[in-house]
Amino acid sequence: MSASHPFPGYLIAIEGIDGAGKSTLADLVQALLTARKFRVVRSKEPTTGRWGRMLRDSALTGRLSLEEEVETFIKDRMEHVERLIIPALLEGKVVLLDRYYFSTVAYQGARGMDPAELMRRNETFAPEPDLLVLVDVDPQLGLERVRSRGNHADQFEKTGTLEKAREIFNRIQKPYLLRLDGTLQPQALLELIALRFLAVLEERDTTHRADWKN
Repeated sequence: MSASHPFPGYLIAIEGIDGAGKSTLADLVQALLTARKFRVVRSKEPTTGRWGRMLRDSALTGRLSLEEEVETFIKDRMEHVERLIIPALLEGKVVLLDRYYFSTVAYQGARGMDPAELMRRNETFAPEPDLLVLVDVDPQLGLERVRSRGNHADQFEKTGTLEKAREIFNRIQKPYLLRLDGTLQPQALLELIALRFLAVLEERDTTHRADWKN
């Protein structure tokens, strides 16, 4: 497995449908990497920038047209890549993302866009991750988890949408993909992620590899 991008840092993306447990896992991964002396930059998509706020508002007030939604995601991601992701990777940091362009492929693909074309378009400017963690859960369980947090399902969190998005997520094939069963306990999932990330270190970085094992 060769490097996914030319930068000295590492890019980890955690993906899955709503309620898969992405944020909980991201918390655990961040804590583990920080304890191992990695410099971690945590972020999420949509971002809190202008375009990201527009997308978050639309999830509650009524979705944009499919074309507008895709273009807004692209604008938000381009800004994210330029202002945060690439600068952090150039500094040798670990960028840890709660959602990335794979969510656009899945969710806007579920809405009718061609997933392959969405993947192609995003990968013209967005660095591919060193590790893509896809947490898979049944949509009904995902919605139950969303509601258990006291949240109401938004326009992105309808059962039919989640079923289609899950299907597209599960069709993704990448050499850096780690597919996980989201019904497992978070600590068990963390251990699997740690093993795969160690494999990335084994290939790319002997210094960090030694630090990890000490």
